[in-house]
Amino acid sequence: MASSDLTNIYTASGEREMRDAYDAWAARYDEDVVSQGYITPARVARALARFVGPDAPAVLDYGCGTGLSGEALRQVGFDTIDGADLSRKMLDIAQARGVYRELRLVEPEAPLAPELGQYKAIAAAGVISKGAAPASLYREMLEAVQPGTKLAFSINDLSMADPDYAGLVEQSIDAGKVALLFEEHGDHLPQYADNAGSTVYVVDRLG
Repeated sequence: MASSDLTNIYTASGEREMRDAYDAWAARYDEDVVSQGYITPARVARALARFVGPDAPAVLDYGCGTGLSGEALRQVGFDTIDGADLSRKMLDIAQARGVYRELRLVEPEAPLAPELGQYKAIAAAGVISKGAAPASLYREMLEAVQPGTKLAFSINDLSMADPDYAGLVEQSIDAGKVALLFEEHGDHLPQYADNAGSTVYVVDRLG
């Protein structure tokens, strides 16, 4: 994994800079993260499949990137998968995989699309973390989805050391917004010592 790519995403300020950093990384992204043993998309997909059957009308892969997470969702049995991401160049690669029904570009600093409320199952692998999206995205997603929606996501170890991310899930449970269905710490980028693990969660949005 090129250190310059990581430096760019971990030091990006705001969604526009983050989009530019991921656009620049898009062509090398799959090779870089797979070489580091990137397992989080598969872990998130397996966790979601424990609580959402393969006959779900559609699953939204939020922050789908190049589509590694969409392939992971397909491998555990989901047939209808939509994707959304901030990076146009990553979406172009995701489109070529042929696993998505539709893909949409997320506009920088725009409110979450109202379409989020149409889904009862959402995956966000490697998204709510430093180097991807701010901790506030989790709270925004909870406000955008409907009661009964299952949200599967991960928070990496590097982010858990940041007070903005630590306690996010516990705060939403304490506030009565979600019920915790699943929590498991495991590998994230096991060959990358500075950020080797992540915690995968599945929560159920309460009414």
